[in-house]
Amino acid sequence: MEVSVSFTDKAESEYEEKYHKDKSVLGNVYIPKEGVTITGPIAVRYEKHPWIEQFEIDGIRAEVPKRQGFGVKNAQGFVQSLSTIYSEAYDIYHEYIKEDELDAHAYFGYATDYFMNVFEDERRHKMVAKFCGFVENMWREGDEAIYNVAMQTVLEKLRNNQDFWDFFENSITQEFKEYIESYNEKNNLNID
Repeated sequence: MEVSVSFTDKAESEYEEKYHKDKSVLGNVYIPKEGVTITGPIAVRYEKHPWIEQFEIDGIRAEVPKRQGFGVKNAQGFVQSLSTIYSEAYDIYHEYIKEDELDAHAYFGYATDYFMNVFEDERRHKMVAKFCGFVENMWREGDEAIYNVAMQTVLEKLRNNQDFWDFFENSITQEFKEYIESYNEKNNLNID
C-alpha cells in the first residue's frame, strides 16, 4: 500500500479541506487528512540509489482498512503476495498441487515453518515482520478458505514458538490481536 504526498505551489485554498500542509525545501507538502495514520513527525527525504531515485516519507503510513468479514482474495492471489517476500514461493508451489488444486494448508504451513526457521537470524527480522503482515492480510482480505488456512494452520504453528509468537504479536495491528483473542475464547483455545 502506498501513501501519496504531493508538492505544489498552487493556491492553498484548493487543498485546505482534504490535506495537511507542511513546508519543505522543495515547496509545500500536502498530506491527505483521511486514509493515513500519522506515526510520528512527518519527514520527506529524497533518496538516490543506483537503481532508483525517489522520495521516502517517514512518520506516515496508509491506514489499515477494517476487516469486513471474508474477502475475495483466494489462495492463488496469496501465492503471488508471498512470492514478494519469499523467493521460493513459486519454486515449491507445484509440490503442493494435488489433482489440479493447491493444498493451501500444506503450502502455507511449509512457508510458515520457513519463516519460523529464519527467525533465528536477527538480520532477517524485517523479512519475518513482512510475513507477519502477510498473515494478517490472509485474515483481513482472504476468502473463507484462506481465512481457515490462516486461523487453523498458520496461527497454530506460530503459537508453538513463544519467541516467534511474541514477535508476531508486536508486528500485527490491535484489531487483529483482539480478533485472535476472541477466536481463541470462542474455540476454547487456552493460549498463554
